[in-house]
Amino acid sequence: MSYANYQSKQEFNAARRRVFVEEWLSFFTGRPTDLLAFEDVRQSLRLKDSSYKGLQEIELDKIVGSVGRYRDFTRTFLPKNDRNQDRWARVDAVTHGMMGVPPIEVYKVGDVYFVRDGNHRVSVARLHDAKTIEAYVIEYKTPIPIDNYDDLDDILIKMEQTDFLKETGLDKIRPGHNVEFTEPGRYRFVSKHITFHKYLKETELGRELSDEEAVASWYDHVYLPLIQLIRERDILRHFPGRTEADLYAWLVYHRAALEEEAKELGSVDDEALIDELEKERTANPLKWLIGLFQRGLELKDLPLLEERAEFLEETHLDELRPGHDIEFTEPGSYQLVKEHIEVHRYLKETETKQKIPYSEAVTSWYDTVYVSIVSLIQKRNLLDYFPGRTVGDLYIWFVSRRAILEKRQSAMGEVSDEQVIEDLEQAGRCTPMTRLARYLRQKLDL
Repeated sequence: MSYANYQSKQEFNAARRRVFVEEWLSFFTGRPTDLLAFEDVRQSLRLKDSSYKGLQEIELDKIVGSVGRYRDFTRTFLPKNDRNQDRWARVDAVTHGMMGVPPIEVYKVGDVYFVRDGNHRVSVARLHDAKTIEAYVIEYKTPIPIDNYDDLDDILIKMEQTDFLKETGLDKIRPGHNVEFTEPGRYRFVSKHITFHKYLKETELGRELSDEEAVASWYDHVYLPLIQLIRERDILRHFPGRTEADLYAWLVYHRAALEEEAKELGSVDDEALIDELEKERTANPLKWLIGLFQRGLELKDLPLLEERAEFLEETHLDELRPGHDIEFTEPGSYQLVKEHIEVHRYLKETETKQKIPYSEAVTSWYDTVYVSIVSLIQKRNLLDYFPGRTVGDLYIWFVSRRAILEKRQSAMGEVSDEQVIEDLEQAGRCTPMTRLARYLRQKLDL
């Protein structure tokens, strides 16, 4: 094997290892890691009109999808599997040569691009930190703006919102409205609800209503009263990442389900619905935990020593558990642990059906959660694989990785400690910690 080929295969292996880091970061930031499939986007946006724009220099970080290879690469075009190693290495070797590589071919939609031909060239270019690449561009007109952080759900939501506002005129009838959803399908659901409200009002008044009257009546007398209850009970804080409109849709859907069960229309009042919504948070502790982690990552402005001092002052862990070994090397980690203690406290209170003091929550978390995980880490000598890191750092990794695995496998509570430990051990064997730390710092500072 020539030196060029050997070097290219080493770079491919480095790219494969970085996939693991991307998944870790995705858990905390919520940013998508999957490439978009062009055909899905084309159908969702009903794209038809296109025009050839010729050869252009395009920004690599605005390439978000592919026509046929969207399963083979991450959102940043890291290779997801080893099947294409030889082809990737050949492209990389050519890139190092004198001839260079030919331009790629892309479709442009909004402000982003989809690779028609040249996925491996994009992958190699991004690994080498190139900022742009030459491409033959075919542009599709789109009715909505798209940016490089959007996933397919974001695009569907934008399209549905555009259709909803065009159909109802709500932005003109009630400027400043807050009807915004975070999941596809809800605008269509609310549109049907407005139609049903119009029918009921026409029956009540004995006359026809214009579409504008129906929309205004629904917003003023149906939507806003429920939103006011949601605000009074401060329910939104239990559902991080959601909107008031999301909770409204949940309430409407469950009102219909409960009334169907009771076989009596109008039998469920708003207060009973709000009580049901508050119970929903108990059924989704993992979602709540993820939301806390995502918000916590943004609170990493304090210097590390100051952050640790604040953590110890708030938790009193030095007095409660003298000799504890909780120490982190990355800003934001102490904040994450404080929120993890709050989650543990919430779950314990739900389990025992009684309030527990914060100090009791801290000791319970330390004794039953932290110590048990750290014992596994120490038993397997995993710190040997991560020079410069602490057991606390690996605890943070363990908790986040378990959540990722459970979400991926749709197996809440069924991923064993041993599975997560083996995953961590494998990561340590194949990923030098110095590379990991450097990469994390680069990404977290974005």
